[in-house]
Amino acid sequence: MITVTNLIIMALIAVACWFAGKLYFKKDTERENRRRAAGQLAGKLTELGFKDLPEFFIDYSIGDYSGMAYRLSGIAQKMMGGEKVVLAELDDVFIKLLTIKLDSPEGRHFVQTKLTEMEKLLAPPVPAPPVAPPVEPPVEPVAF
Repeated sequence: MITVTNLIIMALIAVACWFAGKLYFKKDTERENRRRAAGQLAGKLTELGFKDLPEFFIDYSIGDYSGMAYRLSGIAQKMMGGEKVVLAELDDVFIKLLTIKLDSPEGRHFVQTKLTEMEKLLAPPVPAPPVAPPVEPPVEPVAF
C-alpha cells in the first residue's frame, strides 16, 4: 500500500541518490582531468627528450599503479647508479631545449645574454695592478 510517508521516503531516496551521483561524477571528472593532464605532460616530456618520466606519467594516466611503482624504482636506481647516465639524458634534453630557444629572435637574445653572463662568471679574475709603496716627502731641516 502506498502512503504519503512512503512517497516522501522514496522522494528523499531519489534526491539523495541524485546528489550522490552528481558528487561521484564530479569527482570522476576531476580524476579524468588529472589523468588527461598527466598524459599531455608525458607527451611534452617525450618531445623534450626525457625517457623514463613520460612512462611514469603514462602509467598514472591509465591507472597502472603497479607500473608506476616499477617505473619509480627504475628511476631511483638510475639516479643512484651514477650521474653519467642521468647527465647523458639531460644533455639530450638540453640540446633539444637549446634548439627550441634558438629558433626565435627572442630566444637567441636570451641565450646570448646568458652566455655573456656565464663568460663573466667563468673568466679568470683580472689581477689588480701592483700598488707602489707610498713615497714619503723629503724632510727639510728646520733652522733655529
